Amino acid sequence: MFLLLIIPILISGFYVCNHNLYYFYRLHRYEGQYLYLKSALIGFLSLTISTFFALLLNKFIPSEVFGIPVDVIAFIDSLIAPTIEDPKVSSVQLSWIILLTILTQFTGWLWVQSSHFHIRLREKDVEKSKILLMSSILRDSPLDNILLESYIEEVPLMLTLNDRKVYVGIVSSLGEPNESEGMDQEIAIIPIMSGYRHKDNLSVSFNTDYKIIDKDLNIILRQEIINSATKFDFDTFEEFTKNSKKQPLEKSISIPSNSKYFFWKS
Repeated sequence: MFLLLIIPILISGFYVCNHNLYYFYRLHRYEGQYLYLKSALIGFLSLTISTFFALLLNKFIPSEVFGIPVDVIAFIDSLIAPTIEDPKVSSVQLSWIILLTILTQFTGWLWVQSSHFHIRLREKDVEKSKILLMSSILRDSPLDNILLESYIEEVPLMLTLNDRKVYVGIVSSLGEPNESEGMDQEIAIIPIMSGYRHKDNLSVSFNTDYKIIDKDLNIILRQEIINSATKFDFDTFEEFTKNSKKQPLEKSISIPSNSKYFFWKS
């Protein structure tokens, strides 16, 4: 009969995974059976905590307080016992299953609320709290980490796409995660200038300057089309352009493919 607890275990685990941001932001990394086992593990922890407290309360709380009955098992048993016709079914066992089911869901709810409180305690601002979680999740990927650094510290990056299009800009937003994709599946950048890499030698030529636009402009890019990313050093860039001949933008800002030592911080 206690096998019926498998259902509340999975429900509680699924609820925590979907509403606890610490788990939800990592949910896209869990696939197939690993996701089921993760939900089952969290649900089992909720059941274990619930069982522990239920046993403590059953042992130390008296059946009556000031004449008021507080024996929950006895109360549930009195409700369901008249409805059970099969003598093989124990109403007491069924009462325990019902109680543990309720407590398991309540434990999962408390788990989620405590995580939200912990996040608000560390950062009262919602956006800053999301950044705090992102930094702990995305640090294991170099590309994710450099995009996050640009987003937090407003560091300009040079992004090269699969079609050899090149953007220099600052990451202004990282997309919200869902069940199948991470929070950085789409990013928004505030472009500063853009150009392209030449087909033959992969040198970079910039032909569009976005500073002439008198308003904020955001460009949405999918991370899967980003071929490379690196920090962009404007001080060195300006120093280089001062020594170059004054020519049209496309010709004057022609950067050799091996010029990372001149333009980007190590």
